[in-house]
Amino acid sequence: MNQQQLLSPMLSPQSIAIIGSSGDVGKISYKPIANLKDVGYKGEVYLVNPKYEEIAGYRCYKDIESLPQSIDLALISVRASKVKNILDQLFKQKVKSVVTFSSGFTEIGEEGAILERELTKFSEQTGIPICGPNSLGLFNFKERAIVSFSSLKYGQYDPVAFITQSGALGTLTYTMAKENGLGFQYFVSSGNEASVDFFDYVQYFAEQEEIKVIGGYLEGARDFDKMDAAIEACHQSETPLVLLKVGNSKIGAEAASSHTASMAGNANIYHSYLKQSNVVRVGDEEELIDTLSVFNKTKKPKNNGGTVIVTQSGGAGIVIADQCEVRGISLAELSAHTKGKLKQTLPPFASIKNPVDITAQVNQNPDQVIHAVEILLNDNLVQSVILYLQMTDGPFLPMIPKLAQIAMETEKIFILCWAGIEQTTRDKIIDESSICWIPTPTRAADALANVLEYYRAINDSQTVKKCLTLNGHQLSPISGKKNEWESKQLLKKYGVDVPKALKINNLEELASIPLKFPLVMKALSSEIAHKSDYGLVKLKIKSLEEAEQAYREIFKNAEKSNLLHDIEGIIIEEMAPEGIEVIIGAVQDELFGPTIMFGLGGIFIEVLKDVTFLPAPFTEREALKMIQSIKSFSILDGARTKEKYDLKELANALVNISIFCTVHKDYIEELDINPLIVHKVGFGVTAVDAFIVGKK
Repeated sequence: MNQQQLLSPMLSPQSIAIIGSSGDVGKISYKPIANLKDVGYKGEVYLVNPKYEEIAGYRCYKDIESLPQSIDLALISVRASKVKNILDQLFKQKVKSVVTFSSGFTEIGEEGAILERELTKFSEQTGIPICGPNSLGLFNFKERAIVSFSSLKYGQYDPVAFITQSGALGTLTYTMAKENGLGFQYFVSSGNEASVDFFDYVQYFAEQEEIKVIGGYLEGARDFDKMDAAIEACHQSETPLVLLKVGNSKIGAEAASSHTASMAGNANIYHSYLKQSNVVRVGDEEELIDTLSVFNKTKKPKNNGGTVIVTQSGGAGIVIADQCEVRGISLAELSAHTKGKLKQTLPPFASIKNPVDITAQVNQNPDQVIHAVEILLNDNLVQSVILYLQMTDGPFLPMIPKLAQIAMETEKIFILCWAGIEQTTRDKIIDESSICWIPTPTRAADALANVLEYYRAINDSQTVKKCLTLNGHQLSPISGKKNEWESKQLLKKYGVDVPKALKINNLEELASIPLKFPLVMKALSSEIAHKSDYGLVKLKIKSLEEAEQAYREIFKNAEKSNLLHDIEGIIIEEMAPEGIEVIIGAVQDELFGPTIMFGLGGIFIEVLKDVTFLPAPFTEREALKMIQSIKSFSILDGARTKEKYDLKELANALVNISIFCTVHKDYIEELDINPLIVHKVGFGVTAVDAFIVGKK
């Protein structure tokens, strides 16, 4: 059974049973009855409580066995200890899906977790999906089905689906959205997700043709494969996914053996993964609502022009322009034809540069605003327009229907930022469903930036499904810490270039080494991660005499630092050509599995923490995106030296390392290649140091 068949009875129910119904209007188990009654739900409603014959006009049944069979959705509102027994009875009645408000599960500790595992097992064995437990419920406004104890008033809705892992924050977001003229068609409080999780709902809504955009409050995913599949479903249906992702759990740096593990906090991996996957991530509830509004109320722009700011206030225009620059929004260069028409339309003191300052003079003739917006939207160099108005309620009210008509007809993004308005004006704007209204300048710029970034990635074809095969790759069981020689030999088998090298165990072997000077000599150790700190690395060795001296100095320094017992031999390498030093690493994340880190070395990793992460495996295209996503990419792109570096071979190395880590996911805890040198175009890359930690 696919996701649509599984979740349709829950999210589009034609019949609903409420177990534990109450006729007491003060009780939580009465509220769902009142909601269904008030909203005018057209489906069948069945109540179960032997104390009543009817509640609010709905018949009450004495027990579950008396219910008709094959009811779409059953709502359970009883104490936690009784839920499993209720589920068993509902299974016998062939109920197709369940929502449970009941709390007292994992959120209270191990005793509740045991009860919750029973629910998970029940769902797996029977195939009955469960929303919750500890859920606020859900609604489908199109079908007038409010299965919730919250006071979610029915009203105008938009083709927007919203999922939340916090019931309270979810209802706050719903209320704030309504106040800003955005209505959710679907709302789901996923609760503890014992059965159906957040991304099951995302995938369901992505496959609903009527849904234009999906929003969500996400604390954390439970299953990476489900998340990845759901995001891919969003790409396939071209349904934007906008998430307020919270939570900042990190791997303790003090427990890490490598740079990678100390940098790879779970929140950092989420951030990189969602960005790479073209999921729009927002910072707070307002930005979430604003971004959903722009996606919902405007069309995908057909051209790649810039943004025009039309403002009644010079100051507000500067605020919006500044934020556009911060967020990477390009302001449009207006054509001479457009400037000429604006000069004919606007008052003499108006500025026809971008931002276009229409001045307070237009209060005398509000139609000038309409004409200016129309002229700008007709300019082929313009992709989007933000119109800022302020404290002009009276004379500008007749303009609202005209702005609504413009918003409905244009193929470009049009945002109305009307600040400081009275409730009457707000209501008139909201009544015009085609207008995307955002109340403040910075919020308007941020929401527009989110939407333009999303479409830019779509247009660049950057959301490409993974198409790697892992068959035929050699598996080498790995345990414990591996020294540099062992680590490089493992990586070499996967196409990662390393310097030509030899391992020696005594001074006499130096006389016959078949390597070209200059050379590098290092102590081999699986315990010493940063050998340079102890004088155990010697560079630019130009002769046999210098090699012998370097050998003696390494052992002398090891003895001085009391590290002789950790030395496992000496590695001698030909020096790699010059280039840009980068770091590539990997960790095993509890959710994402093997995850690759990339960034520039030196200060960029130590101080600036300019790194990005991506779950393995991935393609060359995704690797190139990863490289381009770091803030210091311009250095790799030759901004400092004017040299062009071998980014294609760097991407290839990232792919090979991602495959290596995926094949060995059951064996590797951490991996560091620091540095990997990226040479000039045509000369590839070289891993000059490597460190692998296998599982114990």
